[in-house]
Amino acid sequence: MDTFIEANRLLHQRFSQISWPWCGLLALWFVILWVGPDPRPLGAPDWAVDLASILGLSEPTARAAASLVLRVGGLALLGALLMLAVGARKLGRVAAIAILLAPVLAVAALWANYGYFPITIQIEIAAVSAAMGALAGLALRRNLIAAVSVVVLTAGIFTWGTATGIDDELDAATRAVGLHLMATADQVPDGDAGFVKLLEIAFTFAEDNSHNTDPVLLNRAAILALGVILGDERLADLARRQFDEGRLPEAEALRGRITAHGRADWPRHFWVSAALTPLSDADRSIAVGITKELMDAVPGGSGFSFADLAADAAGNTFALAATQDAASARATQRKIMRGARIEDYLPDLHGLPEGLTRDQLQMEYGGLGGQGTQRVVDEINRLLPRPEWLP
Repeated sequence: MDTFIEANRLLHQRFSQISWPWCGLLALWFVILWVGPDPRPLGAPDWAVDLASILGLSEPTARAAASLVLRVGGLALLGALLMLAVGARKLGRVAAIAILLAPVLAVAALWANYGYFPITIQIEIAAVSAAMGALAGLALRRNLIAAVSVVVLTAGIFTWGTATGIDDELDAATRAVGLHLMATADQVPDGDAGFVKLLEIAFTFAEDNSHNTDPVLLNRAAILALGVILGDERLADLARRQFDEGRLPEAEALRGRITAHGRADWPRHFWVSAALTPLSDADRSIAVGITKELMDAVPGGSGFSFADLAADAAGNTFALAATQDAASARATQRKIMRGARIEDYLPDLHGLPEGLTRDQLQMEYGGLGGQGTQRVVDEINRLLPRPEWLP
């Protein structure tokens, strides 16, 4: 009986140490890590990249560093909240259990977010971050004001840093252009002519609605609408907006009729890359294209294609020209309205190497950084139209 009473007393003591408000915050933060966007280089906010660049890092390195810091912060906060929830005040048995449990929770959050079990490096980052966060939570436990301040600041920076998307004004303008394009779809011919016609419809609509307002906004809306309709409807997810699933068959039917120089895949490359530019920036847009081509170069893929990369670069260049500033935006509108030619935006890329395996890319071109690759890149730059106002 005495043993039972002692066990009951110890159990009651343990439960009395648990902070239920911190438990609630722990559960909430786990759900945020589960359903929220995971910090990645493509979505790293400009302010975070600028801060990382102060250290003298290159833009790609700064972007990777910014996303890593945000990810570590989010996982560390999970560990800190766990330690605050269990109520440990010193490094003892309870604290040790929390330090061991924190990495498990962090990996579980990543697993739920990704939809697959994390790879080794992701597990290592999650485990170290959560464990260090738990130790920080142990130190913060002694000062409630400091604990609340650190939790609010870390959560705020993480949430702000991982928020991606477009504002309501651009969303409304993009939807307006998209609806106009779908309403005039019956006027659009098949093939290359359809590519040109849709370009003219979208940018004529942009010009008509940009009088006495920002032409860059309308051009961005036109590019995003064409990106979703002719490229990939999943771009709407990247913009954190909802695509009308009821219009998907209509969009796919229109998309299936459009070609560029007889190729059905090049319009998709062009417009996805163009749409990624206002959603992120030029370097990230090209990086996505390179990554995709490298994935295609694995066994079973369609092969690495310099032609597809050139189509990506063409879309990127067009988006930069159309949204650089008000003057370039209006110049782009006027040029298209005077009569567009597909060669002015997406040149004929037949003849560029395609269907390369990774071994071929390495052996014949020296990989991405090889001299052979550089020669092809120089040829692509020669082919692509480049307005004089671009840097």
